[in-house]
Amino acid sequence: MARRPTAGSDKPTRRLSGDFTPTSAWPHIEEFVESGGNINIGPIAPIKCAAVAADPHGMIAALVRRNGESFNDLVHRLDHAVDMAMNHDAPTDEINKR
Repeated sequence: MARRPTAGSDKPTRRLSGDFTPTSAWPHIEEFVESGGNINIGPIAPIKCAAVAADPHGMIAALVRRNGESFNDLVHRLDHAVDMAMNHDAPTDEINKR
């Protein structure tokens, strides 16, 4: 589970400093990647397709692609999960709860 840095920590935060203007349909993913996070989408055996967002602090979102779910819908769900983790301290983990 991802943890927020404590006050006075010298670890970087998940938020960008200054103004950020998204240029894509997935503003939270874009901001997360610009701030040093990474996104991986693909198989994680035995899962056929998963979407994971992580940074040096740990994993903040892990989604399993649902039956019949389009790739676009998965990425939109990931964008929402990244928003929930970054801005509302509510990480999503659909992989480890299986």
